Amino acid sequence: MFNAGEKALTRLKNSKLSFFLNIIICLTLSSAMFAGCFESVAFAGNFFGFLIMAVVVGVSFYVTKHGLGVLEKINVILVPIMVIIILVCESPLLSFKNLLDYSSSIKYAGLFYAIFYVVLNASNSGVLLAHLGGGLSKRQKVRVSFFSALVLCLILFLTNSVMLSNSNAFGEDMPLLSLFTGSKRVLMQVVILFGCVTTLFSLVFTLSRSLGGLIKSGLIKGIVCVVTPFAISFLGFGSIVAYLYPISSVLGGALLIDLFLLPFFQQTYKAIHSRRKQTK
Repeated sequence: MFNAGEKALTRLKNSKLSFFLNIIICLTLSSAMFAGCFESVAFAGNFFGFLIMAVVVGVSFYVTKHGLGVLEKINVILVPIMVIIILVCESPLLSFKNLLDYSSSIKYAGLFYAIFYVVLNASNSGVLLAHLGGGLSKRQKVRVSFFSALVLCLILFLTNSVMLSNSNAFGEDMPLLSLFTGSKRVLMQVVILFGCVTTLFSLVFTLSRSLGGLIKSGLIKGIVCVVTPFAISFLGFGSIVAYLYPISSVLGGALLIDLFLLPFFQQTYKAIHSRRKQTK
């Protein structure tokens, strides 16, 4: 996505289908992230929880205007904190015995949902990655991609292993959070809050950049990018994940195909066709 970024951004601007799919996906996911923030700030109480949400909304508006520089500073601070807390809290819950003892139905269902989850997240992050890759050299892109993928895979492996070791939590709106009590539960609520916030800001940035050519007014753009998903979030995190995520996952697959696979096949076809002409 780093390397194909410029072409993907150009196609996103010119393709009505990609534009529509991107907007729908970003609105769905940003709504879920707002809802996730609401649930995760429960540890702070009503008053401080309200203040935290006010800050989240305010920063979301700020991101629509100032973009990548703000995102980079926020992620540099929050992501390492999240990784450390996850390692400390989840590692004691890992049980390889229970991990190997779950039913085949759960195993294949987990694989199915994992594929859709990856497709959904890859589709909404594609635009952001394309922007980020614009200022990097080829060597930097390779290093960043490798290190980011390695850290993400390790964290996802640990988290998924913990969840499969405690499959009784699958029925909860936030299954991972239900596994913790006391101070560790508070720490995991902080992780979920940070995760929702960093994802939300990325989505808000993507929405604002995508709507840049359509909406000139900064105020109206802010309302569409922030107020609209904030209002949708009152449907509740569980409802959004249960009903809107599956639809967005399918749309995300279509978006990835339109942005990355179709141009690749078109370019390959042109190259083959050109070689045939030359041989004649």
